[in-house]
Amino acid sequence: MKTYVIEDEEPALQRLQSMLQEITDIEIIGHSASGKKAIIEIDAIKPELLLLDIHLTDMSGLDVLQLIKTKPAVIFTTAYDQYAVQAFELRAVDFLLKPYSQSRLEEAISRVRENENAPAAINNLLAHWQPPASYLTRFASRIGDKIFMFSEDEIVYFISESKFVYACLENQRYLLNNTLSQLETRLDPEKFFRIHRSSIVNLNYVRKIEADNSGGYEITTADNKNSKLSVSRTAGKALRKKLGW
Repeated sequence: MKTYVIEDEEPALQRLQSMLQEITDIEIIGHSASGKKAIIEIDAIKPELLLLDIHLTDMSGLDVLQLIKTKPAVIFTTAYDQYAVQAFELRAVDFLLKPYSQSRLEEAISRVRENENAPAAINNLLAHWQPPASYLTRFASRIGDKIFMFSEDEIVYFISESKFVYACLENQRYLLNNTLSQLETRLDPEKFFRIHRSSIVNLNYVRKIEADNSGGYEITTADNKNSKLSVSRTAGKALRKKLGW
């Protein structure tokens, strides 16, 4: 089974590679400590199995899964057991909690071999995953063979257009693999507010709010474009209350 390993701690990487070499028919075809590098290599060499650390230095393991086009079977590796329960409930992947034994690794790989629906299972995981309570602060977008990273503070607003969701920055917008509903649950509510079914605004970029002719409101953003965003009636009332006016 062609296997790719993503692990950003060198001792853990060496230990895992050594353990994998003891397992019949496992062929390690690549490894990386960087999520961005891994995304490009995975789509180029198309592994059948991915051993993936959740916490990477440049992005999360879930970012990697969302941005790769190839969908191999996945075994997560992590030192944080709060992620494990939901992954098992979704029956999407196996989970190795560090430090794990040789026998536990072999058990996980046996489960992968028996699971004929691994790609569908990963899609199910990505659709329903709710990580422990923590807000998204970094985002990744893939354009061709390039991965662009940006922080929450750079984002003026998120918008949904023709079933695609974009993060809009001062001078560029980037396609994301999230829905607005997914983003709404993972963004800091003190910084971001859903003003319409098609948009979420960074409150730090709100320059002006004024009533429109339909009973709703319109926001002008404090970016170099002075973008205009519609606010629904319901969201407008909640936004006024949140801002204290």
